[in-house]
Amino acid sequence: MKNTSNIFKIVLIILAVILLGLILFFTLRKTREEELISPTSKIEKTAEVLDEASEIEEEGERILLIPKEEVYSFSMTDAHGIVLDFQLIDDKWVYVNDDSFEINQDRIDKLLNYITDIRFIDVISADDGEKYGLNQESPIYEISDANNNSTIISIGKVNKEEGTVYFAINYDFTKIYVNQGKLYNIGAYTIQELIQ
Repeated sequence: MKNTSNIFKIVLIILAVILLGLILFFTLRKTREEELISPTSKIEKTAEVLDEASEIEEEGERILLIPKEEVYSFSMTDAHGIVLDFQLIDDKWVYVNDDSFEINQDRIDKLLNYITDIRFIDVISADDGEKYGLNQESPIYEISDANNNSTIISIGKVNKEEGTVYFAINYDFTKIYVNQGKLYNIGAYTIQELIQ
């Protein structure tokens, strides 16, 4: 009888360990997926994680779609608040601020995934964008085609509860768009991560 009781306890312990292992596995898996696109993640994002997240297609209505092969130049505010300018010269991306830098062409391709296909899930009318962190000093991404048509995307605050980010187009801070959060990731890159 005592032997049966011990076997029962061992089986219960094994089942509890398996259950805890499954819970931990699925929790870590969900956390990993959220880290790829969440602007509120406390874990510092590496360039590789950002590259991977650039491939994820967001939900929402498309506000901007430019084929990457039609992009002639772009500017971005990096993780240090520095505006970086890039231009396509002889089918190669060049850092305009210092053309001696050898730019990681594959990483630029991933980076363009963020700003050539922009979506929103909501639109807010506002008197101005200050409440949403949007003004002339907000981080920007500007993208231009060969005809010199350009679009400027200003990035505002992150809604930490929902993991979304506010943005505006061409300095119109009376029409605030809400992005699922992917758009925020581009600002996590630094110039060091864009150099080979």
